[in-house]
Amino acid sequence: MIEKILTIEKFGVFNDFNWNRDSNLQDFKEKNIIYGWNYSGKTTLSRIFCSLRDKTIHTDYPEAKFKLRLENSQDFDSENLDTYDKTVFIFNKEYIDSKLTWDSRTELGEPIAFDVGENTTIRSEIEKLEEKIDYAKVRKTSTQQPINTFNEFETWRFREESKAIRLIISNNTIPFDKGHFKATLNSISKDSIDSLIISENKEIEVLKVLSNSTNNFLEFDELKIELKLNNLKNVVSALLMEEPAKDVVIDILEKNKDLYGWVKEGLEFGENSKTCSFCGNQVETKRITTLNNYFSNASKDLRDRISAIRKSISSEIALINSIEIPKSKNDFTEKVRETIETKINSYKSIKSNYISELNHLLSELTRKEDGNIFNIITLIETEYNLKEFEDWFSEVNEVIKSHNSLIANFETERDSAREKLKKHLIAYFLKNEGYFGKKEKSQNAQNWQKLYDNYITKKEVIKQEKLDSLKTITKGKDELNKFIQKFLNRDDIKIDVTEDDKFILLRKTRPARNLSEGEKTAIAFSYFLVQLESLGVNHMQETIVFIDDPISSLDTNHISQVYSLINSYFFRKNVDEDNADKVVNCFKQLFISTHNFEFFSFLRDSTQLKKKKRKTNQTTGEKEDVPNFGLYQIQKIDTDNSVLKGLNKALKRYKSEYIYLFSLIYKYKQEIENGGEVYDILIPNALRRFLEIYTLMKIPNEPGSVENRIVQLVDNVNNFKTLNHFSHFTSFEKATRHDELIMVLPTACNELFKLLELDEKHFESLKKAI
Repeated sequence: MIEKILTIEKFGVFNDFNWNRDSNLQDFKEKNIIYGWNYSGKTTLSRIFCSLRDKTIHTDYPEAKFKLRLENSQDFDSENLDTYDKTVFIFNKEYIDSKLTWDSRTELGEPIAFDVGENTTIRSEIEKLEEKIDYAKVRKTSTQQPINTFNEFETWRFREESKAIRLIISNNTIPFDKGHFKATLNSISKDSIDSLIISENKEIEVLKVLSNSTNNFLEFDELKIELKLNNLKNVVSALLMEEPAKDVVIDILEKNKDLYGWVKEGLEFGENSKTCSFCGNQVETKRITTLNNYFSNASKDLRDRISAIRKSISSEIALINSIEIPKSKNDFTEKVRETIETKINSYKSIKSNYISELNHLLSELTRKEDGNIFNIITLIETEYNLKEFEDWFSEVNEVIKSHNSLIANFETERDSAREKLKKHLIAYFLKNEGYFGKKEKSQNAQNWQKLYDNYITKKEVIKQEKLDSLKTITKGKDELNKFIQKFLNRDDIKIDVTEDDKFILLRKTRPARNLSEGEKTAIAFSYFLVQLESLGVNHMQETIVFIDDPISSLDTNHISQVYSLINSYFFRKNVDEDNADKVVNCFKQLFISTHNFEFFSFLRDSTQLKKKKRKTNQTTGEKEDVPNFGLYQIQKIDTDNSVLKGLNKALKRYKSEYIYLFSLIYKYKQEIENGGEVYDILIPNALRRFLEIYTLMKIPNEPGSVENRIVQLVDNVNNFKTLNHFSHFTSFEKATRHDELIMVLPTACNELFKLLELDEKHFESLKKAI
């Protein structure tokens, strides 16, 4: 039994491995499960066991060296491989490729065919050609999407958009279909598209209104008025500044305007009378003379002119009040209706302000007459701006002109508006849909398809030449029938040979036409187990068995099937003659490696694998159960080095690969945020695998592309550029580009968490799960 691999040098990713560097790494047990991602080194580790089996260093690693610790503390060096005397059986991809070859040309509905032995060489060459042809076909198919996307414009997008445009520009009153749309499209180029798009929403709304207008309006006369406020203001200001000569002054009359008017009228009324008509007393001739002199002086002239300007101001007020403005916006065309409504609503306030300013002039004249007729006073200025009223009249007249012009040229104006709006809508649609970009991608895709067609035609010719060279009959029919029927314990399944020298699988007497991937894996694996079975149980119990990833892209049912096969095959009853119920291990030492977390979980929880071994304690002499099951992990520590280590505690704890991956990424992000210098080669693959599971869970109908699923999950994929970058590479590419990817890991992790935060409940549950 192998207890540990002490050292490994220059053996693939195991450049400089030393078991004793890890003090926590426990010795191998009889049953050992090794978990590791693809390209971490599982297959490389199996090739060390191949070297033991073949008694020579694996051909891929001519300079490699390794050293083992065997049972009883015996060391064994790779320099002495020819002396290793234990039987070793290894199941890995190399074994499958060398022992069993499936016909890659098999399609649904055709009999399942495969090769064994001598014919695998030619068939392998054919298969490689078919892989290239299939790859070219897949690549050709992958270029079809841009073509299909662009063809949607012709098949239905133009038609649907034409309906929408027809409704907008004419409410379905004029013809506008796909033909009209394409006629306009022909006049639009990638360079001119922006010039046709109207950026102002208000302008677009005006065009919509005008496009749907009808000509049933009357013309309006423009408003004609000359506002006299400034002239009146200048006259009033001059009157206030006058200072008449004081020839004859009667103070009481100067200080009381009303009394002044009353006396003046009374004097004129009783001009030739010597008796006062009010009180009946005698009026002295001297008094009459004094009053006549007073009312004929300069102040009288000033008062007369004040009275005259008062009448002019009152006439201006009456004129303003008599102006008739449009009463309703509905009397105007739709194009100007919103503007005229605003003007009509503002007129009352503007008019009131103007009249208030005229009344202010009247009050200033009163202030001059009441006690200040001989005094110079200045006009009290207000904040009123006459331009407001002037602009109102000017703007209203512009609206009226626009209204009248539209009526006079209605058909031309409406058609022009429709044409401009139509081009805007088409240009906006084309830009919003990325029409010209999709057109360019479609043209490029068609060019690629021509290249792929030429490539496929050439490879098909070569493939046919290879097929013609197959002349020998496939060998091994009886042998394969024997081990398939024995292993599967089914008489209804056997193999036969076709006319073109291929094996086919028969169910009863009918060719199997839809063999599943799980059945293929089971048959391939069964051949390995039958070879092992041929040793006999006793010899098997002295054999070291290494099974590397016996499952590949299988669903849960197939994974559990492989697990069940392993469990029932290697742990058997009815072997011990003294105790038929005793479960016997049919191996000396068992190693199983896998990248599949679900399969790993099956193995980890297996009752038989976890079963302890009954041993005698060397100190106490008592029987006790000791662990006989080891859990290990292969992990890359940099681009060129991997290590074998004890299983991560998180892997032991979590039942879900998804939760485990999240725990790795979450811990990494926390360490980065806390200022740590983290260089973890696991994180690129963990990030990609987590992203793959998460997006597939969210968008299950898009199984082929992580990138496409990301696009569907976010509004703006540009905010997730680094994360999207990780979705572009295959697992192998990622394994060879770790250094490049690790440099942008913090950014990618931040973008992943931004993505998860879009689904708050799920994100919170993930954090609680760890």
